[in-house]
Amino acid sequence: MNKKILEPIKVGNMTLKNRIMFPPLTTGYEERDGSIGARSFAFYERLAKGGVSYIVIGDVAPVRTASPTPMLYDDSQIPAFQKLADALHTYDSRLALQIFHPEYDVPGVGKLIMAAGMARKAAAEAQAAGNEEEYKKQAEEAVKTTKDAYAKLRHDMQHFVDEASVEQLAQIRESIAQCAARAQKAGVDAVEVHGDRLLGSMCSKMLNHRTDEYGGSFENRTRFALEVVAAIRKAAPDMAVEYKLPLITVNSDGTLRGKGGLEEEEVVAFAKLLEEAGVDLIQVAQANHTGNMGDTIPPMGDVPYSWTLPVAKRVKNAVNIPVATVGRVITVEAGEQILEDGAADMIGYGRSLLADPDIAAKTAAGECIRECLNCNKGCVYAIQNRRYIS
Repeated sequence: MNKKILEPIKVGNMTLKNRIMFPPLTTGYEERDGSIGARSFAFYERLAKGGVSYIVIGDVAPVRTASPTPMLYDDSQIPAFQKLADALHTYDSRLALQIFHPEYDVPGVGKLIMAAGMARKAAAEAQAAGNEEEYKKQAEEAVKTTKDAYAKLRHDMQHFVDEASVEQLAQIRESIAQCAARAQKAGVDAVEVHGDRLLGSMCSKMLNHRTDEYGGSFENRTRFALEVVAAIRKAAPDMAVEYKLPLITVNSDGTLRGKGGLEEEEVVAFAKLLEEAGVDLIQVAQANHTGNMGDTIPPMGDVPYSWTLPVAKRVKNAVNIPVATVGRVITVEAGEQILEDGAADMIGYGRSLLADPDIAAKTAAGECIRECLNCNKGCVYAIQNRRYIS
């Protein structure tokens, strides 16, 4: 019996060999400077060997940040991404970069962190020279500046969405566009716009309290995100564009899960605008803010299986471009049923592909698949504690 999950699908200018997608997970495999090193390369190549058709690298920063994520803000970083894209293409897999901008003032926080580092260096030099007074002065300055950096970071996580100037937003938009242009030069196939974090905060009724053209109404709150899509389209016209559309969901007790995104009715309306803007693929996913994995990767029992699927289905019925669903779709059988029902066009397997990267190959061969238990022990907890997945 032919399985729909193994059928090819057209997404923009890409033809994907099957409907299995590795969504943008923060793996912790990138190097400390954000570069794609041997560990990242081996991880993504292994997914391609297993037959995954579409692999998205999560949280690629278009600027130099203090966040431990992959980065592509300089032309010198292009060759590493090009090497990875070339390797994945040998397995007929397509590579996408999820470009995001943190929800904080990156240059402002960065200056404080650099100042703290310089003070620590000066303290060490003074101590080595036997200058106790200067050592004490610089050591105290290092501690103070570090505290100031983290205080600003915590403040910005909640308030940068309101305090960012129009000029700052323009600079951020341009940095994202230039990152996409570098990705295109590297031979990367697609860009996924990270609709969470800063963009999700801008779209959110709960987080966005601006009174200018980027705040208030639905049209104003989504304006910046649509400007980012337009900038990417202009800077990288040969690439497919995906948008991670963040959904604020409702918990069983009536409380809301996630802040940086849109509620159901606005999600459907925004999906139509994204299609009009030239987006090729929409991934409906749980809304997130400040990188809280508890929202997007909940432990067993917190949410039902495929908990964002009902809204993904509404989005699919509202647009004429492919829609991907992600979020506790554990088995091939579950994914196959979703595709057969017409509720989505692609299935994002995150933790399931960490448990068994050969899902596609084993499905084609009729072999048993090692299923994810949703325990989060070997993957999510390891990432949160900056340990590597074994």
